[in-house]
Amino acid sequence: MIRKIKFEDGRKKLAEGILSLCRVLSLEGQVLVNGAYSFSAAEVAGNLEGTDLFFNQGIRLAAGAFGEINQATGCGTGESARLAAGLLAYCERRSASGISPVILARELKAAAKTLEEFVREKAISLSDAKADLIEAITKDRETAQMVVDGSNMGEVVVKDSMFGKTRLEITRGMRLDGGLAVGAEGTVSDELLLIVKTPITSFSGIYPLLQKIGQQNLFILADGIEGEALTLLNTNVKQNRIHVRAMKAPGMGRRKEDLLEDAAVYTDTVVFDGIYPCRMEEVSPAMLGRTNAVTAAGSYTIMKGNTDNSRISRRIEGIEERIRDPKTNYYDKQKLRERIAGLMGCAPVIYAGGYTTVEAKEEKRRIESAVAYYQTMKQYGVLKKEDLNDFPVGSEAEKFLTESIKQSFKKEEISTYLLILMIQKICGMIVMWLTTGAVMVSTGYDREDLELIKSGVDIERLRG
Repeated sequence: MIRKIKFEDGRKKLAEGILSLCRVLSLEGQVLVNGAYSFSAAEVAGNLEGTDLFFNQGIRLAAGAFGEINQATGCGTGESARLAAGLLAYCERRSASGISPVILARELKAAAKTLEEFVREKAISLSDAKADLIEAITKDRETAQMVVDGSNMGEVVVKDSMFGKTRLEITRGMRLDGGLAVGAEGTVSDELLLIVKTPITSFSGIYPLLQKIGQQNLFILADGIEGEALTLLNTNVKQNRIHVRAMKAPGMGRRKEDLLEDAAVYTDTVVFDGIYPCRMEEVSPAMLGRTNAVTAAGSYTIMKGNTDNSRISRRIEGIEERIRDPKTNYYDKQKLRERIAGLMGCAPVIYAGGYTTVEAKEEKRRIESAVAYYQTMKQYGVLKKEDLNDFPVGSEAEKFLTESIKQSFKKEEISTYLLILMIQKICGMIVMWLTTGAVMVSTGYDREDLELIKSGVDIERLRG
């Protein structure tokens, strides 16, 4: 890969790129990008890039920092842009006065660390639900209240809606998308649950279990119900010889396996595969799951189980660790939150409405951002802006950083997590810019790289 390196001139161009993105994103409201309004730093950055590679690198650097903050908290793009612009101007001014950039970077890093510790100590828990804290994101008081109410009930899931108005629905139990393959719709109480990760094709394989349970109600959740098993189960159910309902597990691949495991934990059973923990012929009623009720309603089925067991708590903790993993993308995080809602037995779903597809998508993005921001406030608490006045200012860098943060926020209460992330990411970006001796960018590929690209090799990752 061909590289191009510049020293002082490259650092200046880098600063210009960072500042250009900050100027646009620090404006109130959203930015019009290709005919649609957006508050995504990455989308705006892509349309600001020009022909200068070093200028573009500065834009990408800032967009990456803002994007990480936005992804974790659901907002903070404008506040981060205002803070970055202020700190960049401050560092350029002091650097021009003759202060070494290395010393300046050391001061800023120390100021950031001290302020972060102060913010953690001063954070207060969010005991009362306050819709006004997120109303600026949702642009609507009623929608903000839906986010608050839903978040207080459980893990909120945001979905598209075919209706013009946004609404909140609460699902009690674990929801499984899909209709029944065997049995009739309706609600059945005290139903035993058999979960199988492989398709059930042979009736003789489950016949011993049907004999053992007698006239008890049985619900089967399997990878598939096919062939002889499907025909004979339906025939016997219609003749009222057995009380069985069955459905195919929704999803594909890893998501389907996770759902089956979640259902097993939720109903205190295991997932059978014909070999583990025993053959199908050896399954006993005591090994099956227990449900309070199972409601089948055409396109979906809802199971109600006992949520008060330690297996569920451990399962949720494992899922939350995956959500906190920086490598988990936004879409996967949403799916993981849906799984938590199912395991908790209470799934608040906000359906984002709009009279056009574009309007509905925009509404969904706003609600997702509001949910993420409110969740961080519930988990990490908030900080009152007036509390920053109590920060014992020592160095000039500490004073400027504190004042810049105050000016960046319009609200009187700030999410502690958002504030800490801004201090870490923005100050880290400025420190990196100050201490960069040279800027290196890729300008193209040589012959060897082109051959590797044709073979499907990721050159950027290979060259680091």
